[in-house]
Amino acid sequence: MNLRLYNTLSRKLEDFKPLEEGKVKIFVCGTTEYDYVHLGHGRTYSFYDTLVRFLKYLGYDVFYIQNITDVGHLTDDADQGEDKILRKAREEGKHPMEVVDYFMKEHLEAADRLRLARPNIMPRATGHLPEIIEQVRTLLEKGYAYEVNGSVYYDISKFEDYGKLSRVNVEEMLSGARVDVKKEKRDPRDFALWINAPRGHVLRWPSPWGEGYPGWHIEDTAIAMKYFGPQYDIHGGAIELAFPHHEAEIAQAEAATGVKPYVRYWVHTGLLTIRGEKMAKSKGNYIRLIDALEQYGAEALRLWMASAHYRQPLDYSEEALQAAQKNVNKISQTLRRVTQSLEDAPTGKSVFAEEVEELEKRFIDAMMDDMNTPKALSLFFELLSTVNKNVDVRTYSREDLEVAGATIRMLGDFFQIVPEEKPGTELVGSLVEMILQLREEARRNRDWEKSDEIRKKLRELGIDVEDTPGGRPGK
Repeated sequence: MNLRLYNTLSRKLEDFKPLEEGKVKIFVCGTTEYDYVHLGHGRTYSFYDTLVRFLKYLGYDVFYIQNITDVGHLTDDADQGEDKILRKAREEGKHPMEVVDYFMKEHLEAADRLRLARPNIMPRATGHLPEIIEQVRTLLEKGYAYEVNGSVYYDISKFEDYGKLSRVNVEEMLSGARVDVKKEKRDPRDFALWINAPRGHVLRWPSPWGEGYPGWHIEDTAIAMKYFGPQYDIHGGAIELAFPHHEAEIAQAEAATGVKPYVRYWVHTGLLTIRGEKMAKSKGNYIRLIDALEQYGAEALRLWMASAHYRQPLDYSEEALQAAQKNVNKISQTLRRVTQSLEDAPTGKSVFAEEVEELEKRFIDAMMDDMNTPKALSLFFELLSTVNKNVDVRTYSREDLEVAGATIRMLGDFFQIVPEEKPGTELVGSLVEMILQLREEARRNRDWEKSDEIRKKLRELGIDVEDTPGGRPGK
């Protein structure tokens, strides 16, 4: 079975075949560093982290770029408004790069705590101004852009495929509906490649068209093409970026090089919502990722995020996150039981290793089918139930337990949901096991009140105890 991914460009599930055998180049739009990253960012980057881990599992050599926007992202898509970083710097009385460095540090710390593997490189826009200027020059020379008063705009009338990614009807675009568009544009739908810096603008660099700064869209194509060339495998980002950001990227890159398609697979994530409304800084309804990590921890957040298919919306719910916490506890408890049972496990013929291997195969098949993480997770927890059931009735060999423990860790690693071992974990596990033994003794003595009280206290700690028909507690 080949890995299949949904391509936003074709609106189809497609077999994944990289340009270069055995190698995958992936670019994911990074953040604009003017504020704290929120849960929506966490959901998006968690998925691509899982995708990269799975591609590596399949044997691919993956090169992953996630850029950093530190200039040029204006408060309005129609090239109007103020640079978001400049606005934040003015509000706080700081230099813009001081703002960028502070929020980039906070971003990376939150990403590390969420157990996201660092991309191969995280290039900043301001570190690639020569490439940006050269691409703007190329688009001018080829007739796809024009210069007015020190600013350069992309002429979308010259690119006949504009709108092919987002299916936007170019004739019906209302780019000036919210604000007055710049009158110097030939067409209000044209977008900026280079912006003339007005007097007092702190972020400005020399160019053939005067001092200014790059437009938001051109940064990504200039960076990606520097490291990947005119065509690469996967471009990722939230679906809200499909228009105008990714649409503009296609127009810039394909006009500059003539190579089509610029990206072979456009893989977009669905939005994170809160009470059905998009979570966004501009709406003021966002939850900082660092705050969510403090409350729930990385494993519960990653489990919750993977519980919805990456292309579907995911609505924030405290109840769902609390359920995820309990499921993380179940993973820890199962692995502790496996470790403890290994101490006196008999050698000999395996009892349920084949069942574990079959569940692993079905898990991988689910991931191969457009990264169906909800289905994969259901199989993962079926695996935990199978292990616990056999441990409960002591039907296992050493081989069974070794295979089960290794499989749980390997499959959980794709989502980073297996809790990391911390000092004292073994002691805590032993104490929990001792409490369970006390409860089992109370049940044997028909002391139901004491048994129920222990069960209640454990449940308050996030540890669910279910009594099996044989009387031995399962977890």
